[in-house]
Amino acid sequence: MNKWENPQLLEEHRLPPHAYFFAYADAETARSFARERSRRFLSLSGMWRFAYFDHPLQVPPSFYSEYMERWGEIEVPGMWQMQGHGHLQYTDDGMPFPVDPPYVPSSNPTGAYQCRWTLGPEWRGQRVVLRFDGVETYFEIYVNGSYAGMSKGSRLASEFDITDLLNEGENLLSVRVLQWADASYLEDQDMWWTAGIFRDVYLIGKGAIHVQDVCVQTRFDDACRDATLACTIAVSANTGWRLEWSLYDGARQLLQGGGKTLTWEASVPAPRQWNAEDPYLYRLEISLYDDAGALLEVVPLRVGFREISVQDGLMYVNGRYLKLHGVNRHDNDQLRGRAVTMARVEQDIVLMKQHNINSVRTAHYPNDPRFYELCDQYGLFVMAETDVETHGFVNIGNLSQITDDPAWEAAFVDRIERHVHAQKNHPSIIIWSLGNESGYGCNIRAMAARCREIDPTRLIHYEEDRDAEVCDVVSTMYSRVQMMNAFGEYPMHKPRILCEYAHAMGNGPGGLSEYQAVMDRHPHLQGHYLWEWCDHAILQPDVPGRPFYAFGGDYGDYPNSGNFCCDGLIYPDQRPGPGLREYKQVIAPVKVRAIDAAAGRLEVENRYWFSSLDCITLLIETRADGESLRVQRVPLPPLPPGQRQEIRIAEPPSGAGQRYLNVRVIRDQATAYSAALHELAVYQFALPSTSSLPARVVAEAPVLTEHRLDYRIEGLRFHMVFCKLTGKLKEWVADGMPLLARAPQLTFYKPCIDNHKQENDALWLPQHLNILQEHLRGMEVVRNGGTVDIIVDCQIAPPILGYGMRCRYHYRVNGAGQLQLTLSGTPYGGFRDMIPKIGMTLGVNRSLGQVEYFGRGPGENYPDSKACNIIDRYRSAAADMFEHYPKPQDNGNRMDVIWATLHDSHGKGLRIDAPQGIHFSIWPYSAEQIAATRHDNELREDDYWTVNLDHKISGLGSNSWGSEVLDSYRVYLEQFSYSLTLSALNKENGQ
Repeated sequence: MNKWENPQLLEEHRLPPHAYFFAYADAETARSFARERSRRFLSLSGMWRFAYFDHPLQVPPSFYSEYMERWGEIEVPGMWQMQGHGHLQYTDDGMPFPVDPPYVPSSNPTGAYQCRWTLGPEWRGQRVVLRFDGVETYFEIYVNGSYAGMSKGSRLASEFDITDLLNEGENLLSVRVLQWADASYLEDQDMWWTAGIFRDVYLIGKGAIHVQDVCVQTRFDDACRDATLACTIAVSANTGWRLEWSLYDGARQLLQGGGKTLTWEASVPAPRQWNAEDPYLYRLEISLYDDAGALLEVVPLRVGFREISVQDGLMYVNGRYLKLHGVNRHDNDQLRGRAVTMARVEQDIVLMKQHNINSVRTAHYPNDPRFYELCDQYGLFVMAETDVETHGFVNIGNLSQITDDPAWEAAFVDRIERHVHAQKNHPSIIIWSLGNESGYGCNIRAMAARCREIDPTRLIHYEEDRDAEVCDVVSTMYSRVQMMNAFGEYPMHKPRILCEYAHAMGNGPGGLSEYQAVMDRHPHLQGHYLWEWCDHAILQPDVPGRPFYAFGGDYGDYPNSGNFCCDGLIYPDQRPGPGLREYKQVIAPVKVRAIDAAAGRLEVENRYWFSSLDCITLLIETRADGESLRVQRVPLPPLPPGQRQEIRIAEPPSGAGQRYLNVRVIRDQATAYSAALHELAVYQFALPSTSSLPARVVAEAPVLTEHRLDYRIEGLRFHMVFCKLTGKLKEWVADGMPLLARAPQLTFYKPCIDNHKQENDALWLPQHLNILQEHLRGMEVVRNGGTVDIIVDCQIAPPILGYGMRCRYHYRVNGAGQLQLTLSGTPYGGFRDMIPKIGMTLGVNRSLGQVEYFGRGPGENYPDSKACNIIDRYRSAAADMFEHYPKPQDNGNRMDVIWATLHDSHGKGLRIDAPQGIHFSIWPYSAEQIAATRHDNELREDDYWTVNLDHKISGLGSNSWGSEVLDSYRVYLEQFSYSLTLSALNKENGQ
């Protein structure tokens, strides 16, 4: 049996797991916490010799003992597919080979890696440990031609003692890596199938006597004030040493002790407690001496005083109730795949903190060990998930096939054991997760028992333990709002977490506010993790024109899951998307509500769990028609967590027009992740306002001329032409400028967003909503005093089927060229279901590239995703109002727009007025092109702007793998009527 097809064989010569730490030569160096400055550390990361083979046996025998001078090079860390070797494939839950555990393809892609290094005399007398922080999937190592061991478990560290195989001077390391192994069945985690040495490789030198392991735990007294620091240490030798330890608060020594005791406890009076809002860390220094008093090494550890408990079915940290507002995070880089740099990892954490996120789930595997250090320092509660997902078995109807097979128990347990041991000293980790989507069975029970045996201080999570038989947390994924409300009303005896929800694929997710309202309502609902943090698409920079992001199927891979990997709150290059900005607002830690905004009465609620509001200021501005009337700063009182208080401000000044009170919540002081005056949230409250109708220019009645095939209307510096054949406004010229490129067209469909794909495939395409036809049924032209009315009746319906809309375009044109347009329709036939929208589109002159509007912004917003956008006056280049998702789809909508202008650099253009408010978007591409295009870079700008002026738009939902659009945000094929006024814009009447 091949070693890589034997689930009983997990390793050879791999060292037992232990906590991640480093030893330093002295205390001063130890305080740097820089592992490269530890007493013996040599990084082997960099450029290695490499060759790729289709089969493990193709690796030449000489590889193991001879340096392959003629081979090419590869970067370590790295995935070999991202460096031009092998094949990329993306599947969500399918194994890319026949499911027949433990067997994998005989033609097993193999990477042969080599590096040379020189070991100096300073390494004499050291035990030399070779450490790999991550290798995917199976690997075996050879040192100077001798076999040194093998390991499995891609996202878990592996260490080998190679002392006896080394030379003083030059050494050769050869590593054979196989992409597929029995372990692959445990690592089907909704990501690109890639392979290689993707995390750092380094040597650690250890003295004959050294610290092998450290376990630090903290607990509080009943009052949650004074703490106990407990420490257990393992030393490599039974005799010949003594320990000294000191606890520091910065430079100040608080406690010290020592001796030959390996387990000790110390009382710490009223320490500053660690939490995600105040991640305060102390420093524990453990110094190891020999019997002669010589310092052998110093081990530094960051210590956060933190305790987790469950009382009456609720979770507490440091005796405080809390809720986890989190995200699921994969390792991903648009150029490097899972071989992420620590700079990128740190930026992920900074972005999370900037967007009010207080927790992260390491979906679905352990991260680089330095990730947890950053979470300790920046302040994130971590659900630390281990490297288990057997999702591929869902396709053969038995998700629990190996999860409930005792023959695989050792493989399952090994993963949680190594994970917990490695990260057990991090205060940021409050929950261990046993894995993801692997069914349920004896091996989950065994994992939970081993996890609890190693660390009884933290909670255990596993989503498919639905009855919480072995877990401390009840969990589901993608439960709808109504179901979460029921869970809250009828709670179980343990806290509940929604470990995945609101699938952020493409344009979305929608419905976050409704989810949050339910979460806030019920105490037992204590956490939710949005799926997911980052799009996994791969940048293709070397293509003609604009670079694009590739996804499943773009590499000839089949089967594949398409763009299902583009489901993140940030784009692959870490740019925040609209969904992240919405999530930030929805989970804002400071809520502001209006008691009576016009009277200056507001209510503030502190939704932090550990912090007061004594460093928070409200920046309050009264605006009318987009102009500022007054700005005031209101520092908040030190309101305790969970409390509300009325705040009185000066009454907003009066003024004409649309008045709003805008409230921005500002953090006064700089933090590790944000500058001073960082905005936490924004709120808006409508004030009593006066509406103004569009200015009416006095002019003589327009001249109507009838021709055989059209009607021509002329007036003050304009003319319009209406086609008798179609009823369409086919020409509109004002001041010599053609305004229209495509006639106004009623529409009930739009380019499908990812979160509507299920409705699109099951409902809209079968109903041919995408190919509706418009047929003229009547046209009447009437002089009406100083105006001309053109009334066009038409039928809009699909081929084949017997339903549709009987619609009317009612144009009213005055002598100044103002066009009042009333659009209406009545459905017929049997179809009354949900549709994407009711609206109108038209094409306008491409030179009108500047936009100004009064409505909701500045970003795109939809009925169920608008919390972070407020109504105001905005200016933008038209091109900047298009949101470039990796896969083109409907985007860029702005709600509650009462007027908008499109103009050129001279102020000429088109004005739209809709006092009742409409949805407005402008695209450089037609809807047809957007709908038909696979990648953003394939879009070609049209010679006109597509302008959408819509009456109703369905919400986004998250039904690419989450919740359908809620009923209150659905648009149905039903009777409608709405009106717009379109006017030519010039310098005389411009805004």
